[in-house]
Amino acid sequence: MNNNFEKLKNILGDKFGVPTDQITLSSDLSGDLNLSNLEINDLTGIVTSGFDLLIPEGHEVEKIKTVSDLINFIDTFSQEL
Repeated sequence: MNNNFEKLKNILGDKFGVPTDQITLSSDLSGDLNLSNLEINDLTGIVTSGFDLLIPEGHEVEKIKTVSDLINFIDTFSQEL
C-alpha cells in the first residue's frame, strides 16, 4: 500500500498541483485537496490506467471521497498478482 500511496501522491502533485506534504490517507479529495468533481473523475481515470485496474461494470466510483478510499479502490481492482 505504501508504494501505491506514494505513487498516488505524485499523481496528485504532478497532475493537479496538490502539495504532496498536505496529502494524507484521511485527506478528503474535494474538501482538503480542493479537487472539483471533474478533477476527481479525471483522477479516477488516471488512476485506473496508471495502476492497471480492472473495474467491473456498475462499480460506483462516485463513492470515492478520500485518499484512503482511492487506495482501497486501487488495492481492490488491481490486476497485479
